[in-house]
Amino acid sequence: MKRLLVILFLLLPAAAFGYRDYRGVNLDSLERIVAKWPWSRVEKASREEVNEYAVCVDQLSRGYSTIDPARSQYYARIFLNLGYRFNSGNGVYQGAVRLGDHFRAQKQYDSAAVYYGKAIKAIDMKIAAGDDEARIDDDRSRLYGSLGNLYAEQDSLAKAFEYYVLADEIFQKYGWLESSAILHQNSGFIWMDVGEPEKALPEFERALQLGTQAQDSLIVAGARLGLGTYYQAIGKTARALEEVTAAYEYYNEHSMEESLALKDSLAIMNAAHEELYRNARTMAIGACLLLILAAIAGIVLARLSKTKKELTETAAVLDETIEELRPEEVTATAETVHMAKREKEVARLIMDGKTTKEIAYEMGVGEQTVFWYRKRLYAKLNVHSAVQFTSEMQRLGLDR
Repeated sequence: MKRLLVILFLLLPAAAFGYRDYRGVNLDSLERIVAKWPWSRVEKASREEVNEYAVCVDQLSRGYSTIDPARSQYYARIFLNLGYRFNSGNGVYQGAVRLGDHFRAQKQYDSAAVYYGKAIKAIDMKIAAGDDEARIDDDRSRLYGSLGNLYAEQDSLAKAFEYYVLADEIFQKYGWLESSAILHQNSGFIWMDVGEPEKALPEFERALQLGTQAQDSLIVAGARLGLGTYYQAIGKTARALEEVTAAYEYYNEHSMEESLALKDSLAIMNAAHEELYRNARTMAIGACLLLILAAIAGIVLARLSKTKKELTETAAVLDETIEELRPEEVTATAETVHMAKREKEVARLIMDGKTTKEIAYEMGVGEQTVFWYRKRLYAKLNVHSAVQFTSEMQRLGLDR
């Protein structure tokens, strides 16, 4: 299902795992450090030394996640073994989920299920160790998302949505409106992909409601685009054009990071345009038949003339709208950069020079959640590092 990739990289705190921001990390250097740690040394090392070693292993697993999945999986196994060796619920959880995601990407679903099962037990370890409830719930939501994706990829949608509902309950509990909105948005696209638009409509409407409540223009645009897809599928072309045009108004404010969504909007507009032309051809043929069969030729001709004029005007408006939808280079300004409350908090900590780990600790959330917000913030300002982000925020006067 094509929309599952969107769920994986945008939906849950788990999505942060798919985002790599290791520009300051030299993987070769980390390899050399780890090579000096045979398992015999690990077993004799202090907890502090092992923690430093585990950080290197974790960064290697993340760093290789997109460029060398096999090596990423290798280091994820080491990380998992460290978690078991030192009874670290977090280590077991992170390693198990990462391996589960790897096996799911390889369509080895049975193996993926085994490791997700280990992650469930790791959460019990964290509970027993007295970990913070919010962090545990953050882990649960990520795991529920991964399990939902696992079943959805096997077309077991009933089971998949059981887990999506559990994830959404956590989002609602903590007021994570953006995450909940994206979950409903992508649930709608899943139902569209399997040909059940009647189930997609309430999902898109819920996503629109939550996105509006969160004041997140990108999520609102995604929900509008989904509604446009729905109305186009059921043959309500005019309503589809209305929703897609509304989506464009939001995408125009974020065109730097939303070129793909703009392309989707264009596809819907083009389809609607073609449908109108087909209708025009049909009406023209009907008009010819009416000219032959109708007794009152003058009335028929007048009607055809009026219809032709309306269709020509409609086609001209559609041509102009489609041309306006083509992506343009837009420079971010203080007026076009919109941030939700949680994004502003992360932005402030980034400008304070905090690392991802420090931000996660201060906010009381998982590191994966912070990675997700970093990605969104960097995309909104079209930057690629914390230094560039801080400089751009100062330039725009958003650091106050």
